[in-house]
Amino acid sequence: MKGYKKCPAWLKKVYLRSAKYTCQLCNKPEMICGKLTPHRIKRGKDGGLYTLFRFTHKKNNVKIVCPKCHKLLHGNEFRVHSY
Repeated sequence: MKGYKKCPAWLKKVYLRSAKYTCQLCNKPEMICGKLTPHRIKRGKDGGLYTLFRFTHKKNNVKIVCPKCHKLLHGNEFRVHSY
């Protein structure tokens, strides 16, 4: 799959424009929820890239999310479990 390990500024602009400057999870515009950022669905450490596919394409690996939704997506990622 083709893509980038780091998201170039030009690609971030394309993502934001394609998402109409709206978080794809909570559907709030950037003016209300804060600065939007690209989120890789498949993590970089697992080989996930910032892809060049449309958001509706099955090989797309990116969603545009607000800070709150991004935090929710990564919220349990580094939590240490004590059983």
